[in-house]
Amino acid sequence: MLKRETKATIIKALQDRGISEKYLLDQVDEYMGYYDSLGEINGKLKKGFKIDLSKEKRQITKEMRSILDFLGLRPVEIDKDDIFEEL
Repeated sequence: MLKRETKATIIKALQDRGISEKYLLDQVDEYMGYYDSLGEINGKLKKGFKIDLSKEKRQITKEMRSILDFLGLRPVEIDKDDIFEEL
């Protein structure tokens, strides 16, 4: 469920920016492939820490950020002062 929502959110963000080129949508599929791999690695890491899995996880998240950056998508900045005011 979360995977479908994530993909839909990325595609909507691209559509909102008027982006619909197949090559860029293929990048979303590539991102989702990394998403699956990251889920598998996280599952293995819960069973026990392994340095090679940790390194692979860092590389995958780096690639995922790179794809989002290539697509021109960035996370929304949160004002830290607002967080502290809520506490």
